[in-house]
Amino acid sequence: MRFVWIGFLNKDAPPVDQDVQARTIDFLQQPFIDIQNAGALRDEAGERAGMIMIFEAEDRAAAQALVRESPYLQAGLYGEYHLFEFQNEVG
Repeated sequence: MRFVWIGFLNKDAPPVDQDVQARTIDFLQQPFIDIQNAGALRDEAGERAGMIMIFEAEDRAAAQALVRESPYLQAGLYGEYHLFEFQNEVG
């Protein structure tokens, strides 16, 4: 199953700590779940407003388990986040 996970950063979030950045690289390179796309969402001023990740997981429980391991989530950087099953219609 394909999932999309979107996290919106807290408005008052400080710059992302180097340790969180390093853990994020490890998180995105884990070998167990196929992460197809991941990247920043930027607002009209070009500032980072959130993150998006598209990935394959066996089921919603596996997707939720991956999301719980997010260094950004664990560091409390998200004000809001959502996990959706994604049904691709084009591409």
